[in-house]
Amino acid sequence: MNLTLTLVPPIWALIADFLLLPVLFLIYYTFPRHWFAKNYNIFMAVCVALMVLWFMKAGIREGMEYHFLGATLLTLMFGWQLAILGVIIEVIVLVITDVIQWQVLAVNVFLMGVIPVIITSIILSLVERIENNHFIIYFFVGVFANAAITVAVTVYIASLFMVAGGAYTYEYITYEYTPYIFLMIYPEAFLTGLVMVIMIVNFPQWVRSFDDNKYPFGSKK
Repeated sequence: MNLTLTLVPPIWALIADFLLLPVLFLIYYTFPRHWFAKNYNIFMAVCVALMVLWFMKAGIREGMEYHFLGATLLTLMFGWQLAILGVIIEVIVLVITDVIQWQVLAVNVFLMGVIPVIITSIILSLVERIENNHFIIYFFVGVFANAAITVAVTVYIASLFMVAGGAYTYEYITYEYTPYIFLMIYPEAFLTGLVMVIMIVNFPQWVRSFDDNKYPFGSKK
């Protein structure tokens, strides 16, 4: 999913640069400064761990890589602002290490950060609206299924992006790339769920989407 300059039309990269500006402004305006001041260390630790996982990838052609995304984990633990900021940090590292070019930084931030964060937030919002005080539903739907759905939709959107940009044909990418989405779903969901369980059990104060005064008691209906 690491898109390079050869896979992105220049005008699209320029549009992504301009679209990223209001996103950054919104992050700055709503940034959880008080929470971050007390927990910045765990945020940086998770970013470093994700950085390692991003470099553990497999792929067949340029742009058709598979690696742990982590956007759902970042969103559930730190909220959407820090999740996008975390992805920006990861993409900057990719630029520094010459994996991708700086011209496509914004495009990769949208595809691996903004879009999956939005998907994760929508699913979590639906879970809280349907049943907002049951830990089993929170974990299996809001965490496990959420991570699986998010990575599947994100990879498919990235595939369509490459097709629309003329990098690959739809027939080729649906034959060579998208069928293997199912190989990414379970590892993403399992690792996200595992980390979330460890954090919730030992350090619930580090998980912003989890309220330990609400979920352990189950449904009150």
